[in-house]
Amino acid sequence: MTTSADWEQNFYYTGLSLQGIGLLFYCIHALKPQTWAREGGWGSTLLGMLCLGLSLYFRSIHAQYFALSNMYESLMVVCIGIQLAFVFLERWFKLRMLGLPVAALLVGTLFYDLNLPTEIHPLQPALQSYWRSIHVPIILLSYALFTIAFLSSVVFLLKDAVSNLGGGSRQLAADGPTNSYSDNPYYAQSSVEAIESSLALDKANIYDEITYRCVAFGFPLLTLGIILGGIWANEAWGNYWSWDPKESMSLVTLLGYGVYLHLRVNGAHRHRTLAWVSVIGFALMLVTYFGVNLMGVGLHSYGKIG
Repeated sequence: MTTSADWEQNFYYTGLSLQGIGLLFYCIHALKPQTWAREGGWGSTLLGMLCLGLSLYFRSIHAQYFALSNMYESLMVVCIGIQLAFVFLERWFKLRMLGLPVAALLVGTLFYDLNLPTEIHPLQPALQSYWRSIHVPIILLSYALFTIAFLSSVVFLLKDAVSNLGGGSRQLAADGPTNSYSDNPYYAQSSVEAIESSLALDKANIYDEITYRCVAFGFPLLTLGIILGGIWANEAWGNYWSWDPKESMSLVTLLGYGVYLHLRVNGAHRHRTLAWVSVIGFALMLVTYFGVNLMGVGLHSYGKIG
């Protein structure tokens, strides 16, 4: 008889396989743009996301609680969030270059996730709260958006470097400041016109736009997650803020992306500069997400890796 644990494992490996197929499609598309290859990559990513969601669902049935209490489960949720955000962005912008790094990162992360402890244990007292099902997914979704922003920034920087090495007369807009809201008619258009304008953006600068939109959505999610985490902390530990390493690094990460948004809205900074700020913000996020868990210290030590 097939148990929920068996279904969980089967759907996980199916999701991993589908994402691997998506990576193959995007490799073909990167070498020689083909509509069928891009569509195949998008469809495989979508189906892979659904399979991972079902894996998490059956794991929750097996655990008899919402399975989001350790690094294995949280990385799975981050992967689902990356896939969810990407399938929308790909439909919106019809991207050529972003699918490959996104798919490669997802495959690598899912393989890495298999090496983490997967045992299901009873929840610690601090985790036996409905806040876990609210606070944690919001934080992880913001991490997923920041990850796509990072990959988009890297693609932009690579295209910018190739353009500069080519010595062409036409340079990317990274060599000039971003337009402010006051002199950029794009921001004054209706939502439909804005979408049409975004599709007409320079094929390199469009990655700057993707970075901005991901950070613009991820920043309020992280802010909300930190606020809700403070409420949960007060219920679990008796105070809203303890300067725990995880809390402190979350605040540092939030400030880092706040700097990005300030520079982007200010409109007087080069796209290249903004891309590097996004990369730095992602590094801060990695320290927050992985670094504190690797150390296994503080009130959040239940998330320790290994």
